[in-house]
Amino acid sequence: MNTILQWCLQVLGHSDIDMKKFESYEDFLSWLYNLRRFGMTYGVENVKVLLKEFNNPEKKLKSILITGSGGKGSTVEIISKILERSGYKTGKFIKPHLNRYTERISINSKEISKENVVEIANEIYSKIEAIRSRIEYYPTFFEVTYVLSLLYFLKENVDVCVYEVGIGGRYDATNTLDPLVSALTAVYLEHTKILGNTLKEIAWNKVGIARENRYFVSADLPSEAMNVVSEECKALNCKLFTVSSNDKSSIKYEKVLSNLKENIFNYYGIKRNFKEAKLSLLGEHQISNASIAIAVIELLENYYFEINDNTILDTLDKIRWPGRMEIIEKDGFNFILDCAKDPTAMEILCNFLRRNLKSKPISIVSISNDKDYSKMVNSLISLTDRILFTKHNVMGRAIEPSILINYSRKISKNLNAAIIDSVENSINHAKKISKKDDYILITGSVFTVGEARRSLLNEDFDRVFASDPIP
Repeated sequence: MNTILQWCLQVLGHSDIDMKKFESYEDFLSWLYNLRRFGMTYGVENVKVLLKEFNNPEKKLKSILITGSGGKGSTVEIISKILERSGYKTGKFIKPHLNRYTERISINSKEISKENVVEIANEIYSKIEAIRSRIEYYPTFFEVTYVLSLLYFLKENVDVCVYEVGIGGRYDATNTLDPLVSALTAVYLEHTKILGNTLKEIAWNKVGIARENRYFVSADLPSEAMNVVSEECKALNCKLFTVSSNDKSSIKYEKVLSNLKENIFNYYGIKRNFKEAKLSLLGEHQISNASIAIAVIELLENYYFEINDNTILDTLDKIRWPGRMEIIEKDGFNFILDCAKDPTAMEILCNFLRRNLKSKPISIVSISNDKDYSKMVNSLISLTDRILFTKHNVMGRAIEPSILINYSRKISKNLNAAIIDSVENSINHAKKISKKDDYILITGSVFTVGEARRSLLNEDFDRVFASDPIP
C-alpha cells in the first residue's frame, strides 16, 4: 500500500488500515502461498509482532501442544477426539493438509469454513499492513495460519485447543502458546538443517515446548535424547512422565495384538489401567501414540477436565486418521495409504507390512525432493518387487521419478519398476497389473497420499496448488 495513503488513513483514525484484501478463499490462498517468496523464518519473535497486534490471543486459550519427529498428528487427533466426545468444544490445529487448507483448523471435527477463513484473513492482512507502515515485516505461511487458528478458536469460544507443532518446538510459532500439558512422541533425525545433526540437538529443540511447573509427556527415547529431555524438565520443575513398553517408564503399555485390522494393547497409567484396549489406528507405533494421548488426558484431569473411561476406550476403538496406514477398498481392490515421508517412517511402515501381508504389494511411490530417498527406496525394496514411481503435482516438491528408478535398479536386479506420469494414472495402471488378493501401497509423501485420496474417494480439494512451506 502506498505510504502516503497509509498515513492519510491513520490521520483519519483508521489506525488498523481498514482495507479488504481478499474477496474470496482462492484470493487468500494465492496470497498465502506466495509468501514463500520472502523466505522462511524460524523463531518466535516474528510471529510475536503479529500476535501483539491482536492483544496476544495465544495467552487466552487453554491449550495442549504436541511435538515429535513422527506421530504427533495421530496423537493430536486422539486427544482432540477424546475431549470432543467428552463434551468439550475442542479446537484442533494440524499440518500439513492432505487436500484442503481448511483441514488444518477445525472445531469438534468440523473444518473452518471458507467464509471464516476469508473474514479472519482480512483482519490479519489489515494488521500486517499496519505493521508494515512502521517496519519491514514479512510473516510466513505457517505464522499466518497459526494466528488465523487462534483468532478463530477465540471467536468460537472453544473450551480447549490441541496444537501440532510445525517443526521442532523451541523456535516454532506454536511455542508462543502456554500449554497445560506438552508431549513429545518421538525423536529421530529429521529436518537436520534446521534442528541439528544429532539426536541431542533435536531433542533439545523439541523439549523447548515444556513449561515451568506444568506437565510433560514423552515417549521412550534414545538415551542421549532422553537425558536432554530429563534435564530440561528438571530445570523447569516440569513434571516428566515417560511412556513405553519398558517397566522403568512412568506409564507402560503392552502390545497384545497388532495386525491389519486393529491394535489391542494394555495400558498402565497415572490414574487408570486398561486391559485389551482396542485401537483402530494401525501399526505398532500407534500404540505408543495412543498411550501418550491417554496420559495427556489423565493429566488434564488435574485442571478439572472430566473424562470417563468408556469415552476414552470408545474413541480409541472408532478413531480414524486419513492417510495413516489407511486401508481403502475400492472397485474390488485393496489400497493401503500411508504418508511415510522420511526414512524412519518408511522403515516403520515396511516392517509392519512385511509382518502382516501374505504377499508382496504393488507400490506407488512419489517422494519429495528434500528427503533421503535412497534409504526410503531401500526399505520399499525390502517389502515389494513391483514399484510404480510417479510424481505428485505439488509444485517443485517431487523428486524426479527417473532418479528413483535409476537408483532402485542399481540395488535390485529383480525389481519390476516403471515410471507413470501421475498418481491417478499410477492407480489405474496398478489395477491392471494386480491380482484380486494383491494390496496396492501408496506412499512416500503427504502430497502423494492426498492425490490418491482425491482419485479414490473423489475428495474435494483446493484448486490453488503451490509448495506447502511445512513438509
